[in-house]
Amino acid sequence: MPEPPAGPPGTAPAVSIVLATYNERRNLPELIDRLRRLELPPWEVLVVDDGSTDGTREYALEQARSDGRIRAVFHDGKQTTLGAQCQGILATRGARVVVMDADLQHPPELLPAMLQGLDDGAELVVASRYTAGGSPGPRSPLRAVISRGAEWTAKILLAESRRVTDPVSGYFAFRREVFRPLDPRYRGYKLLLFLLVMARDGAVREVGFRFEPRASGASKVAQGLAFVRVFLVEVILARRLGRRLRHGDAPRLAPVEARS
Repeated sequence: MPEPPAGPPGTAPAVSIVLATYNERRNLPELIDRLRRLELPPWEVLVVDDGSTDGTREYALEQARSDGRIRAVFHDGKQTTLGAQCQGILATRGARVVVMDADLQHPPELLPAMLQGLDDGAELVVASRYTAGGSPGPRSPLRAVISRGAEWTAKILLAESRRVTDPVSGYFAFRREVFRPLDPRYRGYKLLLFLLVMARDGAVREVGFRFEPRASGASKVAQGLAFVRVFLVEVILARRLGRRLRHGDAPRLAPVEARS
């Protein structure tokens, strides 16, 4: 295992990568290994786990003990992806934050291009399946209908989502100061909707990527009609919170402690 990048004691990482997990023991080792092989600025990974029973927590703690770049944030119950990702972001130390899935559907090799977008002046960089170089990959007709329906619903109801080709992407990077904490009672699966509102006045860029099939395990995202119901509420909530999120008067929450 490569040594963490050298730096003065107590130096904060430049990039924080947030992984919301639930029973991802079979996928995490490969993802973290691929991250270690990349040429990246000093980074940290926050594994935000919601009550996994397959050894995900034990693996995260083992990695945290041996590599100071790995940190663990645990939630005793099962929350939606939105809550888990916000919980992780509150514990980040980097000036740039990446949110991605831990199931290998989001290729970590795209990170250098996404971070370059931030370096070039963007406040938010979205990995898109539908821009140049992107592909949704293989998926069932039902999943395709639900996914495309969610995208068009977002674009109809939330003006900020029209700035990108893939407003329901789960893979994105942003400047930490853009983020406004959300009430932990909010449920949902698409944090990007809220970030598009938060970054309304800043530059937003896209990078194309191919969405890969899940390697193993089960998604945290609800399926079918359950997803549609929660997603509709989520879009309406992002629209209603627009002014508060843009002007920074959304509720301020205390930082979350991570285990390292």
